[in-house]
Amino acid sequence: MSFVRASAIVAGVTLAGLSAAPAFATDPAGNNGTVKVIQHGNIDDVPENQPHVGCTLDIEWYGFDEGEEIESTIGFELHSPTDGGELTVDGPEKVFVGGDSASGAGTEDGLDARQTYTLSATGLAHPKQGFHAKVTIHTPGSIGNDTKTKVFWFKNCAVEEPTPTPTPSPSEEPTPSEEPSEEPSETPTEATPVSDETEPAEEESSEAPVTDSEVPTNIDAGLAGESDSAVPAMWPLLAMLAGAAAAGTALVVVLRRRAAALVNKD
Repeated sequence: MSFVRASAIVAGVTLAGLSAAPAFATDPAGNNGTVKVIQHGNIDDVPENQPHVGCTLDIEWYGFDEGEEIESTIGFELHSPTDGGELTVDGPEKVFVGGDSASGAGTEDGLDARQTYTLSATGLAHPKQGFHAKVTIHTPGSIGNDTKTKVFWFKNCAVEEPTPTPTPSPSEEPTPSEEPSEEPSETPTEATPVSDETEPAEEESSEAPVTDSEVPTNIDAGLAGESDSAVPAMWPLLAMLAGAAAAGTALVVVLRRRAAALVNKD
């Protein structure tokens, strides 16, 4: 075989391969579609599964066929070795993935959908791994197996306790005076009985009190050693009158003598 003929054969094979590659990338035959489970927000250009995720995760769809009926139904369940408990899922049950053809499967260009889910579970978790779960995604219209499954580990979200709001210290205000209570604060004690030895209080006099106007100002004391008859009580008065008469007589005598002396002198 000449060199020219060999080169022509190689060139023909190469052209055939190049012409077939675009057709395969445009609409590959077979079991189309791939799903990936990743940590929420961990998006890169290379789709891959992440076996350990948090309570919130993302599911990505790549390379599914085009069509209005191409809609995935998503279901989660706890998977062995996690036994018992219940799984709660926050996220849509159906996701549309048929917006374009299956070209670019397995690349960022072939991304058909990305959806976020949050999981929580009860029961006994593995001390290091957490809960083991399985997601089943059924997408009609695929050629071949239209059900995809993935298993992964996750842990419940930590419950964040709300930060208590500091209570502002109240401004100091004058304390209002306490109003007297209508009820006695202490139980009144029983009255102490009066002892039999206590002397009774003196009875008040029934006689009306004597006023100043009724008190006599002149009191006849009488003479000591004599009776209280009216005749002896007059002796002081008689003695005074007698004294006055004697004084008057003496005065008259003196005056007469002075008068006689004056006459004789003339």
